[in-house]
Amino acid sequence: MRTVENLRGRVRFAFKDSITILKKNPKKESLIFLHFSYGERFKYSTGYKSCYNDWNFEKQRIKTTKAGILNANEVNEHLSNLETYIYKQFSRLIAEGKGIKKSELRKLLDDFTHRNIERENKSELNFLQFTDYFISLKKKEVKPGTLKSYKQTVRLLKEYSSDKKDGLNFLNFDKAFYNNFTHYLTEKSYNVNTIGKHIGNLKAILNSANMEGIEVNMRFKARDFKAISELTKAIYLTPDEIEAIKNKDLSKYENLERARDIFLIGYYTGQRVSDYNGLTRDDIVIEDGIECFEIRQKKTGTLVLCPITIEIREIMKRYNNSPPPKMPDQKINLYIKQVGQMVDINEKIFINYIENGKKERKPEFKYNLIGTHTARRSFCTNKYREKMPIYDIMYFSGHTTEKEFYKYIRISKQDRAIHIAKSGYFNL
Repeated sequence: MRTVENLRGRVRFAFKDSITILKKNPKKESLIFLHFSYGERFKYSTGYKSCYNDWNFEKQRIKTTKAGILNANEVNEHLSNLETYIYKQFSRLIAEGKGIKKSELRKLLDDFTHRNIERENKSELNFLQFTDYFISLKKKEVKPGTLKSYKQTVRLLKEYSSDKKDGLNFLNFDKAFYNNFTHYLTEKSYNVNTIGKHIGNLKAILNSANMEGIEVNMRFKARDFKAISELTKAIYLTPDEIEAIKNKDLSKYENLERARDIFLIGYYTGQRVSDYNGLTRDDIVIEDGIECFEIRQKKTGTLVLCPITIEIREIMKRYNNSPPPKMPDQKINLYIKQVGQMVDINEKIFINYIENGKKERKPEFKYNLIGTHTARRSFCTNKYREKMPIYDIMYFSGHTTEKEFYKYIRISKQDRAIHIAKSGYFNL
């Protein structure tokens, strides 16, 4: 007995982002990808975006009953045409006895959607030309901060190519290149985490080229071609230091006072600066009799309720019972250092850095290391020391794993051991 083999494959349409993320932020737009399974897995960007609220998951199409989406039928027709076309071409290739290559499927769809005209012939692009195409592609897909990071990496790759007289052929991205490029960045005094960021971005570029059907040296996917990282010397402020900042009379210095107050709201809520700088009265809600800030975290799209504490109410009294007006992050970083110096947060901290390609170590006053990020880190570390459950802290901070949380807070192994010992699970 035998069965008839299914040679048609299977098409489905799905979002680039996970359903878990989109459920939490149902209006967040995400790219729609065509996924084709035929023994292998192939995916292709449709070029259109939608959101959780507007998507019919059963039909895998945009809801046509949703008011305000004027081109829903046009987009759905495009998706249906893509589905019909890939089935037709797949059947043709099978009938002709040809092997099914992902690069061939991508080329067929590019021809069908006329995307090849927009991109030129990518197979003829050299690596540096492809990086320009990669940037133009990512403009529609990623956040401004990520795009800026990609542009920085491309700029450094072009500088490296010029300085080292290296044409950067797609087939030459091997371990030797990895060593040479990371050494080049080290000589330019970039720190380990920055170098790791640029290696990660390079891997994204090479992976994109590979998906476009360009022949790439796959050595870049090896474990030793990695985006390196190390813990940074970020500091946290103790409860006493926070109290000193809170109690400092800054009424004669309007900018210092506002920067201090914004920083403290970041500390009392445990949020990122992108979420705590710029809160308004419209962000205040009352849940079960408790006044809270309702914050949709910009990085994750997660909705959190942060209780408005007594300390926050005292701050808001200075601004007609509203949060302080938004201030540029750079200004907050500048002013909060001055406040730290004014209240004598002058402990000397030894920091590691790279200069002329060599690792160096030097002392720095603690107040010079205070920044907008210090508020959230101080919240996490101090709440941990106060025995608040980790998952409760993570609810506010936005960390998704304990591993990332422990990397973020500034706790020694000895402190962590004592914290665990006092958790009630040991008979002491």
